Amino acid sequence: MTKKKEKKKKATRKTKLVSFSSLPAYREKFEDIKRFLNHDGNLKVILINASNINKIEQEYGKTVYGQVLDSLSNIIASMKGILIRREDIITINHINGDQFFIFLSKYRQEKHFFQSGDLENVADRIQKFINDKIFMTVYSLLKKRPKINVGYAITIYNPLIQEERLIDKLIEDAKTMAQYKEFKAMMRNKEKLQELIIKQEIQTIYQPIVNITNCEIIGYEALSRGPKNTEYENPIVLFNIAEETGLLFELDSLCRKKAFTNAKGIKEGLKLFVNIIPNTIHDPEFKGKYLQAFLDDIKISPRRVVLEVSERQIIDNFNIFKKATQYYSDLGFAIAIDDTGTGYSNLQSLLQIRMQYIKIDISLIRNIDKDPLKQELVRALTQLGNSINARVIAEGIETKSELKTLLKLGIVIGQGFIFAKPAPPFSKVTTIVV
Repeated sequence: MTKKKEKKKKATRKTKLVSFSSLPAYREKFEDIKRFLNHDGNLKVILINASNINKIEQEYGKTVYGQVLDSLSNIIASMKGILIRREDIITINHINGDQFFIFLSKYRQEKHFFQSGDLENVADRIQKFINDKIFMTVYSLLKKRPKINVGYAITIYNPLIQEERLIDKLIEDAKTMAQYKEFKAMMRNKEKLQELIIKQEIQTIYQPIVNITNCEIIGYEALSRGPKNTEYENPIVLFNIAEETGLLFELDSLCRKKAFTNAKGIKEGLKLFVNIIPNTIHDPEFKGKYLQAFLDDIKISPRRVVLEVSERQIIDNFNIFKKATQYYSDLGFAIAIDDTGTGYSNLQSLLQIRMQYIKIDISLIRNIDKDPLKQELVRALTQLGNSINARVIAEGIETKSELKTLLKLGIVIGQGFIFAKPAPPFSKVTTIVV
């Protein structure tokens, strides 16, 4: 290797990292932070820990994750003058890091600014603000709520200890507090969800599934919601919390029973689509004579029921689900693969399942009229469905343009706001002229 090539190679190795965030690393602002400590005799920090969303990097790569961190940086910067002072210093732990530090500029005593000088109150407000703002960005990628945690800490100036050591310890204390608050929130959520399950405070609403060529209803999907005017009314929050607290089986069991019992009035001949998790097969109350007695009581035949399972859950629990589909198919239930096309498919595995319906995820349907790649993916899924005698359903149709495009691609069954929003049983559909 020539000296010129060797120098070029070394220069390439030393290429500076490209930062996805406009925020400085906190070491760059160390002198300013130390001045806060020396001037006020104390220093407070709010720590924002976004490490719970780093699965985005593992699944979508560093560029997509960098874009999410950039959005998060902008959200945090936008708090100046609203939730924090303009003089406060906002930093990040390192280039492209996932922890953010806000060093507060002066002692909070003015009640009119935060309504309280309590650091915990400030941290809680910031946590809610950030999670609300980043919610859809994270959910569109992970199908989970963000769970960005916020901690806080305070240190007092000590002339016997180096400022660097005081500030490092301050950050460690804030990290510990963030972990404590996360644990505390999880236990509080678990207690609330247990109470919800014990009191059976689940409401069921139903959305029509429609033949889109003539707007004729072929069935209804049962959808579960928690108590009105609570965070649990949002199904994303409800089921994410159940998964995080180990109560998914218990919640699923309750939602399933409510879906059936509240559907007693469903018109003869219409299908009832009910969401389940793969290990439903282990529920003794949804097997054998118990299941038969339950269905006889509500006068719904297994042949009118379609059991829906998310594509992601199938891949994560494939062996369990394969046994479940065999068992329930033998009893006459139909099987639907939900959320198809969300990026987790293992088609070779899915083809081993006796499915009668393929439900295409809303992410592929949204703006499909403007996206040729989505059109090709939906066309391929439609052809797959035809080849295995499975009916394909498009979820989340909202516009006439989407509807027209889907018809051209061979989709004849759909659901979405263009027909009817989820409602108590059993809503009519809007007649659409395409």
